[in-house]
Amino acid sequence: MSILYSELIVDILSRLPVKSLCRFRCVSKSWLALINNPRFVKMHLAQTHRRRLVVSAESLYSVDIETISSNDDNIASVEIDFPRSKLNHEVDSLLCIGSCNGLLCVLTEPNDLVVFNPCTNECKQIPDFRSRIVYEPPSLHGFGYAESIDDYKFVKIEHPGKFVDVYSLRKDSWTSIQNNLHFVDKCYMQGIPLNGAIHWMVNKLEDSSLIAAFDLVEEKFKTLPPPDILLDNDCIYTLGLLRGNLCLVTEKRDQRNQLWIMKEYAVKSSWTRIVISDLFFSLQPLCYLNTSETMLLFIDMQHLVFCNPKDGKFKYVKVDGIQNRDDDVTDEVDDVGDDWCDVDVYVESLVSPNYKNDFAREEKVLEYWFQ
Repeated sequence: MSILYSELIVDILSRLPVKSLCRFRCVSKSWLALINNPRFVKMHLAQTHRRRLVVSAESLYSVDIETISSNDDNIASVEIDFPRSKLNHEVDSLLCIGSCNGLLCVLTEPNDLVVFNPCTNECKQIPDFRSRIVYEPPSLHGFGYAESIDDYKFVKIEHPGKFVDVYSLRKDSWTSIQNNLHFVDKCYMQGIPLNGAIHWMVNKLEDSSLIAAFDLVEEKFKTLPPPDILLDNDCIYTLGLLRGNLCLVTEKRDQRNQLWIMKEYAVKSSWTRIVISDLFFSLQPLCYLNTSETMLLFIDMQHLVFCNPKDGKFKYVKVDGIQNRDDDVTDEVDDVGDDWCDVDVYVESLVSPNYKNDFAREEKVLEYWFQ
């Protein structure tokens, strides 16, 4: 096979949707080996950025963000086919408590943790999770990726936070580490993965608020500076991620929410404020729509809304296709109340929760395609 021809095939395949690539595994053994190859998986992840929402409402539902327009009044959702039969027990409900590079951390009822790729339908049950939790979900938790060691890790901290439990997907094992940063409270228990660390907004013993970042390589905390104006323990804070930038939402009684974006990681002076025109009980930033400046937000744990950051005005959007758990009727959902537990953003990817790098095998596959 000529180098030019093979490189062209690899380049074309790396730009295709996951659904197509899963079908193309059947073309030949060499295509199967290539599409399953960890280097190709990383190449595909870097080339494609198709984003989706995952909605936890007893089951899991998916919304294609790339098809949404700020002119829409309704958006469609489809139920995700979670492989319940692969688990060793009945599953009553599902809750996504984190996502990274297309992998979802799914908490099942009863208490088990599963790493799941909704695009390939692969899953891995995390061992010994049930014996390690005190609260449901754990007080602070997060799921992220450390590129320098090529490992995905789930981190949890139970109250009062003296120890940090870390699960390594590569090693398929837990470690317990003494916490080097003591804090008394948390504001949003799901951590935000970014730059090889997981971030939470916490209150320290000295009565000040800060952003705690748990480094997944060094397995210890560092701190990031919030805007000076926000050092107030009377506020409730929510962290999020918008276009690869850390963002921070403040919630204070009888005051409008404030949304801040850190344009340059770990640089205090780069915090930029976006005006929010209305008052909400809670506000979770999700993403921008395509190339526009319209933001998609989850507010009051009940509604999806579009927000124009230029004037801070909102537009509510309804979601079709989410099944009401009480009467088994598929509804058009606007105000969903207790039927929605959480909303998160994930990307379509080929990343396997059961991955194990075999470098000798990788080189053999690459030799075939690039010799």
